[in-house]
Order: sequence, then C-alpha cells, then structure tokens
Amino acid sequence: MRETFVLPELKSLLDVSGANCDKVVIVSIVGKSPCNSMGLKVKSVGRVFTTGCKNDEELTIEGCYDEENQIIYLHLHSLLDTDLLIKHYKTLVERCNNERKCDDFLVINDEIKSGFARALLLLIHVSHIVILSHPGWTFDTNYIQYFKAVDNLSQKKLNKISEALKTVDGISPEWVANGRLCTPRFIFYFERCPKGVYNLKKVEHNLEDRIYHILKKTRIITSYGQSLFAIPMNEEFVFISSEQSGIDKLGDAVRGLIQDCQPGGTMQVQAPFCSQPYSERHFLKFLQVHIKQARSSKGFNDMGSSSRHQLSPPAHFELPVLKQWVESTKIIYDVIMKKGLITSLCTDTRFSEQRCLKVLPLALARYQENLPPYYAHAEHDRRLSMALALFNAQARGPVFQQYVTKLRADCQAHWENGRQQCEAASMTGNPCKLPKHAAEQEHMSGFVHKAICDCGRKIGPREDPYNAKQANYLFYQQIGRECVCSKLERISFPIFQPSIKEYKAATLKETEEALSVLSDRSSELTPENERGLVRQPSTTEYLPGMLTLSSPPGLLPVYSSWSLVCLGPSSLYSHNLGLSESHHPGFLNSTNYLLPWDVTVYSKAKMNWVNKYSTRGRRGRPAGASPQFSVKVFIGVEYECSSGHRFMLAAPDKILKATPGSIVKDTGHKIAESDMPLYYPCMCRASKLAQLMRLHVVTPKAPVHCTLDPKVQPAPGAPIFVSTLDRPTKLTQSAYWVMRLPFVYVADKEHYPQNLEAKLLQGVFGVTEIE
Repeated sequence: MRETFVLPELKSLLDVSGANCDKVVIVSIVGKSPCNSMGLKVKSVGRVFTTGCKNDEELTIEGCYDEENQIIYLHLHSLLDTDLLIKHYKTLVERCNNERKCDDFLVINDEIKSGFARALLLLIHVSHIVILSHPGWTFDTNYIQYFKAVDNLSQKKLNKISEALKTVDGISPEWVANGRLCTPRFIFYFERCPKGVYNLKKVEHNLEDRIYHILKKTRIITSYGQSLFAIPMNEEFVFISSEQSGIDKLGDAVRGLIQDCQPGGTMQVQAPFCSQPYSERHFLKFLQVHIKQARSSKGFNDMGSSSRHQLSPPAHFELPVLKQWVESTKIIYDVIMKKGLITSLCTDTRFSEQRCLKVLPLALARYQENLPPYYAHAEHDRRLSMALALFNAQARGPVFQQYVTKLRADCQAHWENGRQQCEAASMTGNPCKLPKHAAEQEHMSGFVHKAICDCGRKIGPREDPYNAKQANYLFYQQIGRECVCSKLERISFPIFQPSIKEYKAATLKETEEALSVLSDRSSELTPENERGLVRQPSTTEYLPGMLTLSSPPGLLPVYSSWSLVCLGPSSLYSHNLGLSESHHPGFLNSTNYLLPWDVTVYSKAKMNWVNKYSTRGRRGRPAGASPQFSVKVFIGVEYECSSGHRFMLAAPDKILKATPGSIVKDTGHKIAESDMPLYYPCMCRASKLAQLMRLHVVTPKAPVHCTLDPKVQPAPGAPIFVSTLDRPTKLTQSAYWVMRLPFVYVADKEHYPQNLEAKLLQGVFGVTEIE
C-alpha cells in the first residue's frame, strides 16, 4: 500500500497504521529532467509519483509512502525540469514584465534558483538519501554553486531550526542539535550513458573519482566539522543508466502501460511499483544497497569520505518514527521555505547590479552638471538623454532596464524638486521663464519686443504678453501716455457698458448655425421690431473673446483691440518725401511711402460738385448717365517686426521700394483690391516675420467719405475678426488717419498663433459720396 502527498500537507500520513512506531527511511530525488519526461527523474523510482497529486505549481515536493517497506520517497519538481519550465513560460514572462519591469529572463531566474536551493536544503534536512539526477552522462558543475549557497543558508538557519524542533515531542537531543536526522548520503544518477562504451562500470568509477575530486577541491565535503552532505567511502555512489530510450517516447510509455496491465502483471509489481523485474543493471538494486545500510544498526558513517585514508568520529544518524518525521518536517518547512532571494546564487544579476550601481551616480551627475536654478521640460529631456547615453555606454546586464527606469525616476524627481520652469506659453508662443507657480500669478518669458504706439510716432519695449488685454489694449494705453496718442482725435469702437457691478462673461455654446448665448438673461435682450429680431447690446454679460462675424448678437468685448486715430490734416503727408523719420521712426530705407489710389465716384449730387472736382463728368459721358468724378486717396499697409522694423507693401507679395527724391511708381489698387498677408518676412532677418499692424489713409478734400472695414482671418477656417459689427467706419475729409490692428487674435475658445496663411481680406478701403 502506498500513500501520496504534497509537502507540507502531511496529515494523511498520520492516519497510516504504525505511524507512531514505524521507523522510516527517507529517499529524496532532486535535479533536472529533459523535455517530454513529465518532470520525472530516475524513471524506475519516479514512476511512483505519476498517479500522485497534480503538479500545477512552479515548485512542489511530491511524496509517496511505501508502507510495506517503510520508505518515504520525495520528488522535487522545479523549473529546472524542462517540461515544467515550458508549462510556466508565459507566467514567467508576465512576471518579468509586470513585477520586474524587465524582459530579461535572467532576472526571474534568480528566483527560480533561490527556490530550488531552499527546497534542496529542506530535503537535506529531512532525508537520509538524496538522489541527484542528471539528464545526460556528465556531472553538472553548476550544482557546486547551489551546494555552497545551501551550505551557507543551512548555517544561518540552524539555530532557528533547532529551536523549532524543540517543540516536537519525543525526538532526540542530537536531532535537535544537528537540525536534521543525519548527514545525508548523496547518490548521483545519470539518465544516459555515453555511446560506444563497453565497460560502463569503469566509466562509473572514473566519474566517482572526478566528482569526489571536485567536491573536495571546492570544500563541499571536508575532513573536519560537519559537511552539508556526504558520499560513501566504501560504496558506489554513481549510477549510469544503460536503458536505451527510443525516439517514440509516447509509444514507449504506452507499451510500458500495456505491459503493466497484462494478466498477472500486478503480481510482479515491486516497490517502488515498477512491473519490470530487477536486472543486473537496475537502479533499484543499486539503491537497495544504500537503503539496507541505512537500516543497519550503525546507519551511515560517511564523514571520513572526505579523506579515504583517515576516518572521523561517527556522526549522528537515526531513523525517525513516521509521526515524528511528519511533525518535524512541517516545522522545518516553515523555517526554510520562505520566499526571498539567496544573494550568492544571483551571480547573473549581481555583477549587472554592481555595475549599474556604479554607473548610476555618474549618469545622474551628468544630468545635474551645470544645471540652472530651474529649467524647462525640453532642457530636462536633453539632459536626460545625455545621462541615458552615459548609462547605456557603461552599464551592463539583466538589471540594466530596471536601473534605466530608476535613472529616469531620479532625474524626474530632481527636476520636480523645485527646479521646474513654469513654461506657460505667452501669446507669441514663448514659455514662461519663472519657476513653476500658480496659474493666477504673473508670467514672464524674458522676451522683450520693440513695438510702436497707435499713431506710429513712439517706439517702446513691449514685454511678451500673456493675455489679449495686455497685448491689444494695456500696452498701447501705457505707451500712449508717453506719446501724443492720448490727445489725438479718435473714433472709438463699441465696447461693453455694464449696468450692474457683478457683470460676467457670457457662456457660449457653438451650434450648427452660429454661436448662441446660454444665459438666462439672453431672452430679455431681444426686443421685436418691424424688421425682425434685433438684439440690443447686453449690459450684464460681455463677450469673452474678441469680436468676430460669428459672435452672438448683443455681446460686446470689455475693451477694443483696435485703434483709429487722426494724426492731423492731410498736409502732414508729402508724396515726394514720404513719412518723415522724426514722426514715423523705424521704417526701413525707402519703404516709408503711401500709395496713391485713384477712385471713380458716381455722384447723384448737383453738377457744380462734379464741375469743381473733375472734368470726367462732362467729357464723353453718355446721355442720362450719372455724373462721376475721380478722387485720389493715399493708402498704406504697414508691417512691423519684433525688432521695431517697419515697412510698407506695394502688393501682396512685394515690399514697397521707392527711389529717394523720385515719385513712387506703384499705385494702391493692388493692396485695395487684394487679400493682404497678415504676416510677411522682414528684410532684417529671413526667419523673422513682420505683422500687419497699421492701415494708413490720407483722405481727399472732395465731398466723399473714405471708409475702413477691416476683416482679418488669422488662419484658414478661423473666424473673421472685425473692429465693429456696424457699417464701415467713415473717416473725415482732408485728414491723415491711422488704424492700428490687434497684436494677437483670440476668439472665444481659441488663440491663433502666427500663420503664413493668415490674411486681411480685401474690401478694407472704400470711398462713398457724402449724402
């Protein structure tokens, strides 16, 4: 009868008859197994576990109790078994990515090796015989690393194990002091034999000598003190299987099952439950020699095996009662099988970690080298790239990616620790250079532009604006106090006039047709008259942005972003001399001229008006046609760059250039009848754009009204910005008028930066007869 179990669940063994008196021998199987072997090691013994518990964990110790022969077999399944590694491969990959943030298997391999080492230590503490299985025919020297790590861990855990064993009733003081039943005997099993070998026994003896030499040189076994394990002095401890495994492993397994199920097959079953009888080269026969010696009165006395010519005093050895073994094994399991890495086994990652730890402060120092007190995100990214380049050049190994993540986090933390720049973008796109601060505090980009006042007579510094009011209104109010702008005649544009103290910005919602006001008061602002619905200007809510053709009726801005001033009489301008430098500073050479624009006016007035201002009304005019006369208006579109340079355009794609002392040959027809660009490259620097800022109009003495109706579209598809929704603005006769355009264009929800496709739509200038 046999009883299967999985450590540490051993309750089923306590129900076995004789649990309180049967003395048992414990045989453990550890090592590696090849692919398609179902994780079984030492097939002749391992088959006993095929009907046991399911192996779904990464590391399990399956057990089977042979009650008839009073032998406990323990079989360690770990990820060193190829089949089990393949089964859990996807889980390991996920753990690498999620837990370790790495795609290098060597990182998770430390956990695999540490788990195997702890299980090996457990079996060494609870077993008499440990079978170390190899899938080939050569000794795997990688086990030396495991043996040394397990030996160190055993010395560290000895006191805890001894203290824990004191709680078990009936065990000997020697067992408590040593923390284990005995110094276990190791047997080395090799699944395959070399090809072409005729004297296998000689190969085994040679392999024994090699293994003994390796264990002695590495001090795994010693002639003094207590070794981790022992090898027998006078018994063979290496077995090389001579069984020829066929290519069809599944077929071999089926044929073996059929043979076991033949009539009378069950009568041939022997412990540990193999139907095939012992042969001359059968491992069970080899194993029985060691089990028999364990049951002898003296047990094992292998401590002298480290020196084959010198014997040491007998070491402690005892066969435990099954119940005592169960209770002590549970206690030792709890002490040893705790999760955690064994540092000495982490050779694959230890060098990498030491190297990364050495390079990490160097990379961080590279990041911090000559840092300003605070800096922008772009500077942070640039310095982080430098630090990563240094780290990438000198760091190595599987933990490289983990320390890259740490370097990024350290650099990010250094930047965020009071060194972040505000970086709030100004209306011209420049970031704030101040330390990161609250949004309501003032920003400063550090950029100072040269700008000209409303009338064009004063140049002054303009700090980079951060809102439309500062850009389009406050600056011009301030510089106007230093100029004569504030004293000149003006035409004011309609703005919001509050009737209550707690007025607010209107809440706008974009509909399919236009923007509508979502205010409870909006219905009160729409009286009905004969021509339909007309919305009167609101006195409680204002337009949050600038005025556009799509702005809701009845809403006006708090301030006007436009300016229209009269410099004085038309005689201030001389077409021969152009604009004087003293009154209009900053113009580039030969660009300070207005363009003549001849306009034909069809008049309904009396004939003497026509006779006075033109002769065209009398010559060649068909009978019954309206009288007409021609007037000359001087107009100009002025562009201004951030350096204070000014110039006029003669056409949408041509800068006005006049020869000094001569008459300008260009006319104003192209600029009056074409869309003009809102931005144009300045001649001072190819990469710097100048912006259309002023419209110049010198009106004639004729009985006509010159009008201005500017419409600006700052980007394709953008709203069209206007100075007023009323009729075109009429200018007085025989005067020099200058309209200043906004510096920035801000709609209700969007700010429009510089765009080369922005334009001033045609139809700005007009001439109408005085009625």
